[in-house]
Amino acid sequence: MRDAGPGAVRIAAGRWKGRRLEVPVGARPTSGRAREALFDILSDRIPGARFLDLHAGSGAVGIEAVSRGARRAVLAEREAGVLERNVGRLGNPPELSVVEGDANEAVRRLEDSGERFEIIFSDPPYGTGTVPPPDLASVAVEDAFLVLQRDSNTAAVEVAGFVHFREREYGRNVFDFYTRAPTKNSRGPATP
Repeated sequence: MRDAGPGAVRIAAGRWKGRRLEVPVGARPTSGRAREALFDILSDRIPGARFLDLHAGSGAVGIEAVSRGARRAVLAEREAGVLERNVGRLGNPPELSVVEGDANEAVRRLEDSGERFEIIFSDPPYGTGTVPPPDLASVAVEDAFLVLQRDSNTAAVEVAGFVHFREREYGRNVFDFYTRAPTKNSRGPATP
């Protein structure tokens, strides 16, 4: 799927297929090809899932998750004006929520609210490192998946409360897949 053009990305599938989303100035949106590959890998886990999109930028990943059947997506971004406009263009569906603030602040607020997610996606700006908020496990259900996107010239990182099990490269984009580390009462991590 090709992107919509300069300053825009296009939703590839689902109920909002073909809809264009504005991209914040200076953002590096996940390419259509990489998003398609990501959702191919997560396809069995998307329907009915609660999805957290950290460093959401345009919101394309979280919006695409809902477009493909996720129950809910929370889109978190330091400056959320573009996110709010994109959600507004879709009619402000109740399945999409925008949280303005950095990833650490968003995770703290979601933890305080008691909200938990089956899938967490984090795509920090390249050059800032891929280290996610230290308390991601606090907003993850027991068998949650975490996907960290990074530049191909950086290494995967350890994430407290999660186990790294797969890496996939798509051009400059690399997706690192993690599953929630087993707790005392669980049978072990699940993989897609």
